[in-house]
Amino acid sequence: AVRRMQRMKKAYIPNMITSCRIVLSLSLLFIDFRSILFILVYLICGLTDLLDGYIARRTDSETPFGARLDSIADLFMCCIIIITMMKQNQINTLIFIGILIVFVLKIWDAVFSKIKFGKIASIHTISNKLSGLLFFFCPLTYTLGGNNLLIITGIFASLASIEEFLIMFTSKSLDLNRKSILSK
Repeated sequence: AVRRMQRMKKAYIPNMITSCRIVLSLSLLFIDFRSILFILVYLICGLTDLLDGYIARRTDSETPFGARLDSIADLFMCCIIIITMMKQNQINTLIFIGILIVFVLKIWDAVFSKIKFGKIASIHTISNKLSGLLFFFCPLTYTLGGNNLLIITGIFASLASIEEFLIMFTSKSLDLNRKSILSK
């Protein structure tokens, strides 16, 4: 009980960092997509995403609440970026349909996880992590290559979602840290 209480106290710092990502992400709605301020705030959001998990692991303060909060903050930031890009007319109809397809695949994975394993989960596969990293760079590279990286990211994220479904479908138990369909 004492160890659990100590971990909860330590978890305060990574959870606060994660909460900052939610607030900073929200502020992106009010900043011009192509400004230096947007890039700065966006990079700070990315830094908080790296720091919260790193600090939680280094201080042995990982908690189920912290993991859920991190996933919520990631989803929130992703939605904010899509809304920001749509608001500033950076997404055409084809790309919007692609985003919807990825969204439906991710929702399907979450629902399937809930049905099969009793909880909504996202597996930390290499392809899911790479999809997130690619998506993170989309707003930063827009001025250089337009939506090309977003298209590549959408294709890759769709394949990552299919891989995640296949892992859950073929697994007897849920392993959130499984790296790929090829690993056990």
